[in-house]
Amino acid sequence: MPVEHAAHAEVLRSDARALAACAERLREIGARLDAAGVAPPWLRASVNAHVAACVAAVADLDEAATRLHRYAARSRP
Repeated sequence: MPVEHAAHAEVLRSDARALAACAERLREIGARLDAAGVAPPWLRASVNAHVAACVAAVADLDEAATRLHRYAARSRP
């Protein structure tokens, strides 16, 4: 069972990396919107909200992965 927990932790870490990449892409989109100066405020606010949600999810997934790795390590015979 500990191996299964460790594998799940790695999936969580992979998901966290994917979300971090999404946040970076959204930041780049936001920067392009700012540079163009044509985006309505609601669009920029939406991009910012999605970046914040990604960042929060990355932190949560990293924490869950860390805890699951610790649990798996303690469960080893």
